[in-house]
Order: sequence, then C-alpha cells, then structure tokens
Amino acid sequence: MPFKQVANTSRTPRRVLIQGAPNTGKTHSFLTWPRPAHYIALPGEKGSDTIPTGLPDLTAHFWESDPGEKTSSQAVIQAVDRLVFDTLAGKQGEVVSLMLDGLHKYYDHVLNMATGGAYFNGEEFEPKLYARAHEHFKYFLDRVLTTAVPYIVCTSWDGREADKPELKSMSPTHIFPDFPGKMAKRIMGEFPIVMYATIKYTQEGKVEGATWQLRPQGSVWGAAVKAPLEVVERLPLTIPQDFKVLEKVLQGAWESKPTVGTQGVRR
Repeated sequence: MPFKQVANTSRTPRRVLIQGAPNTGKTHSFLTWPRPAHYIALPGEKGSDTIPTGLPDLTAHFWESDPGEKTSSQAVIQAVDRLVFDTLAGKQGEVVSLMLDGLHKYYDHVLNMATGGAYFNGEEFEPKLYARAHEHFKYFLDRVLTTAVPYIVCTSWDGREADKPELKSMSPTHIFPDFPGKMAKRIMGEFPIVMYATIKYTQEGKVEGATWQLRPQGSVWGAAVKAPLEVVERLPLTIPQDFKVLEKVLQGAWESKPTVGTQGVRR
C-alpha cells in the first residue's frame, strides 16, 4: 500500500479510546458524537441499554446469543468482523461516527481462539500464545482505525497494571485499559486520544458530573493525547463528557501553541 500525504488530524478527535470502570458514562457519551452514527455492542458487552432505539440517525447493533447453543470464539470473531467492516464500507447505511463498545470483550474472544478455548475454560496455556492474540487483535484494530470513516470511538473497562511486572505483588500499580499482558499498555499507542471516564454522584445519588481525563495524573496513567508537548500542556486535565467540548479544547490548545521560527526560537 503506497504512502500518501495527509494533514495533521490530531487536533480533531477522530480516533478515540474511552476507558473506565463500568457505569461511568462511556457508552452514553457516544450520543454526543456527529451523526449519522452506528453503535456496535461487541459480544459480551452489557452497556447497550444506555443507547436509545428509534433514533433515525443512530443505528444500534446488538449481539444476540442462544443460551442453549455454544458458539466458538472463531465464529464470534468472524461475525463481528463481517458486521464491523460492512458498516465501515457503508453497507449498513451512511456512517460518520462508529462506536465499538466493549473492545476488551472482543479481545477476550481473540485470546480464547488463540488458546484453543483454554482461556475461557480457565485452563493453563503457553504464554507465547499471548503474542499470537496480540497480533490478531492489532491487525483488526489497524484495519478499523485506518478506514475513511471520520470518527471511530472504542470503549473498554479499566484495570490495574504493575509498573514493574518483574516485582510481581511488590510493584506499584496504575490504571490502564483492561487488556491482558502487554496489550494493556500497547493499546495506548494505537489511538491518538485515550480518555479516562468517571462519574461523580451527590450524597443523594444524583449525577454531579461526568468527565473525561485527558492526561495522566495520580493513579490513572491510561489517559493521553498525541500532540506536541506545547499542545498537551495547554489541555485541561478533565472535561465534561461531550464531543463538542473535546473538539473545542483540542483546537484551542493547537491554536495557542507557540510557533517555532527558522532559528528554533519560539514566537
């Protein structure tokens, strides 16, 4: 495939991973993205109830399974891939934004397929099979993220990763997307924007605020924006869970970035 020259798109949120604990607004926030939009709840994802049905410009795809029938992970992956790439190709209708909800659930099936079913059965398997699963998953992700569809949003749960795995339980941990092995940190490099979702409640149980964290801080290291340091340092730590707000703060950070002259002096 030949190279082509493209403009820098990092000032617009075109490829985004939203990670966080369950029930932190990850799925619901997709309602703020540009439409026509398609939502795909990946097999095993339970957050699809927050997506309303009947909206003319938002098509929702839900996985149905027969409790009495055991479907192989290979068959599940084939069905998911067919729907995802048909949708990206416009065969399911016009698409400006696509959400793949529960990306970690798709990875589970990839790992289960790579281990011949051992992963879901709780059986031991050769650690080298993680590498096979990582490559299959990354190939899928590469094909999704390099399509011409303007906006791709993926979600995953959060999890704790050891800073120094060789120290095992003695190592401090930080929050990253919830993927097994090295993929928890590697996936941070696959998306231009990774955000951490949180929701705060009042003492009465009402939503006080739903936010996205844009930069690593405290226990959360799984949040980052790919941009020059002069841009990143101008981003707020958190913003409301709204596409328009995200787009505005990115553009504002880029526009306020100091320029560099021919002699390397900022202007």
